[in-house]
Amino acid sequence: MSQKNVTKPPRILQVHKDRDYDCVYVGRQKIMLGKSGSPEAEAKFRRLQIQVLTDPTLAFLNPQHVKVDHLCIAYLEYAEENDPGHFSSIKTAVKILLKHYTGQPVDTLDTRHFLFLQEQFVKHGVSRKYCNALMGYIRAMLKWGAIRKLVSTQVYGEAKLIPALKEGKTKAYENPEREPVPDDVVRRTLPFMSPTVRAMVQIQRMTGMRPKEICRMTVGNIDRTRDSELWYYIPRHKTERLIGKKSIPLG
Repeated sequence: MSQKNVTKPPRILQVHKDRDYDCVYVGRQKIMLGKSGSPEAEAKFRRLQIQVLTDPTLAFLNPQHVKVDHLCIAYLEYAEENDPGHFSSIKTAVKILLKHYTGQPVDTLDTRHFLFLQEQFVKHGVSRKYCNALMGYIRAMLKWGAIRKLVSTQVYGEAKLIPALKEGKTKAYENPEREPVPDDVVRRTLPFMSPTVRAMVQIQRMTGMRPKEICRMTVGNIDRTRDSELWYYIPRHKTERLIGKKSIPLG
């Protein structure tokens, strides 16, 4: 086969100048982004970068060409839409990762890098359980990348080898056990709350809902057709696919 017919793995997009405008090349196609330095050009570049990283037609993309920051950009875009409940914590984990490994090819990461990253989570001043959660988000990102051929399975395997921090064997502190607020304190506090918050507290006390469940309750989640005298709140929950829908009678 002649050299001209050999398909080369595409490079991650780089911005080029065309007079006063920015452009990128995807394969042999030149794509204009807009006026140099404009928000429109930056937004279009970000969209194209994510498309190149996640397009299944580019499965031949070599992980050696993907840097840590490229992976993080693509995964944050995915997580914001598909895992909004954990997005804030995912951003925290990614921010610490980028602080130390921006520009480094993902394929060069190994257990030494992940152990160091775990130490940085501890130094960030969060609890042991949260440190373990942050490490879990990094592993989830690497798994997501491995499925899309952006990360080698070896790198994902190296991250999985890192053990969770054990109680009493790390400098990360332990969160104290949460105690229920005494009923007397709740009753004396109710008059000082706004009507909306007061109603939320009263409903939570009567139903035993989790805080997130009461905060996310909307009219669309309430089933008023099952019984003429009872309304049921049907919240979404993470184990729904395993145990089915949760039904909370409201009265």
